[in-house]
Amino acid sequence: MPPAARTSVLSAVSDESPRRTEDSPDTLRARVLLVDDVPANLLALEGILEPLGQHVVSVRSGDEALKALLLDEYACVLMDVQMPGLDGLETARLVRTRERTRHLPILFITALSRETAYVTRGYEYGAVDYLLKPVDPDILRAKVSVFVELYLRGEKLRQQALELAERRRVEEELQRAAELEQQLLGIVGHDIRTPLAAILTTANVQLTREALPESQRKAFERVARGGERIHRIVDQLLDFTRARVGGGIPVVPGAGDLNELCRRLVDELRAARPERSIQCDFAHDSLPGVWDLDRLAQVVANLLDNALKYSPHDTPVRLRTYEQGADCVFLEVQNAGAPIPAHVLPTLFQPFRRGDGPGQRESLGLGLYIARSIVEAHGGTLRVESTPESGTVFSLCLPRQALADTRAHSACAGVAAPMTA
Repeated sequence: MPPAARTSVLSAVSDESPRRTEDSPDTLRARVLLVDDVPANLLALEGILEPLGQHVVSVRSGDEALKALLLDEYACVLMDVQMPGLDGLETARLVRTRERTRHLPILFITALSRETAYVTRGYEYGAVDYLLKPVDPDILRAKVSVFVELYLRGEKLRQQALELAERRRVEEELQRAAELEQQLLGIVGHDIRTPLAAILTTANVQLTREALPESQRKAFERVARGGERIHRIVDQLLDFTRARVGGGIPVVPGAGDLNELCRRLVDELRAARPERSIQCDFAHDSLPGVWDLDRLAQVVANLLDNALKYSPHDTPVRLRTYEQGADCVFLEVQNAGAPIPAHVLPTLFQPFRRGDGPGQRESLGLGLYIARSIVEAHGGTLRVESTPESGTVFSLCLPRQALADTRAHSACAGVAAPMTA
């Protein structure tokens, strides 16, 4: 047990914190106030209380005691009854008049032969107990230790209550901020779609006119491209809102062929980017299953688009599909080039994370987050591996039939797909 800290009898204020010990900042320690006009008595009391390991503050008058109680909190007070000037009884009465110290335990120390008459008055003034001089050390320590323990328990409960209140306040603020964020995204997404549809319709109608001057045609083409880009951004924002607020992106599974979907998407990309090579490797001509093919088209298109963006123009992007057992199908998209930095990998699928490649200022950084959300809505998994030797490989595992309840056990859970060499 550490020795009790001692404050000079000439000072009513402790220089130490009453809350924590120096050796262990997480250990609470209480203050005990000693009031006696005789220095020898104070030294004796300090010696008796030293084994308790609490912080003892000694003062030599009622005035100094009141000053100490104004500045600090105490577990209890040991007060001599008969003192010159402001005696112990009057000091106790003044202590009880203050709201902060109204319930502070006061133990009077009295000499029975001369001060028995003070005992009754002492209880009237708020004393919780009294001790006879000469004081029995064991009894004194036992009584003080009870009040110290009660004080420390109260302090712990008070600290826990403050921490709980602060935690609740922070959680409520975060919840309000999240709700406002999602509501704002949803409102903005829906409110933008109406005028955007009018803009795109106007631009497309004008582009169908054969007599349209070339300068106006180029202008309407720019309007159409910009409108389509805004449309994609709005769709991403709405999907993000659904994923964060609605408990996940909704999927409507139906029978379909994953390979046929991949062929269609690859043909579209080849037509849009004829300078790039996209190679397909299908283990089977068809890969049937029950999925939301429109949503999976978002996933595959995003993976292929990213692979084209982040790979050298003279290298191919490879798409591979195969099955593993009767219940799992896999799709991999691989590209060459510099690997994804190690510090980026842990946050790659988080929302609003953008890459460092060209044109990424135009991206919201939601593509991979939405892709993983769609895959998880099917009960599948989406992983990435990136090394200098193999390049970057995104591996998608899907149960043959999308799960109606994603909390159910998925065939893809714990399955590690072999990465493309």
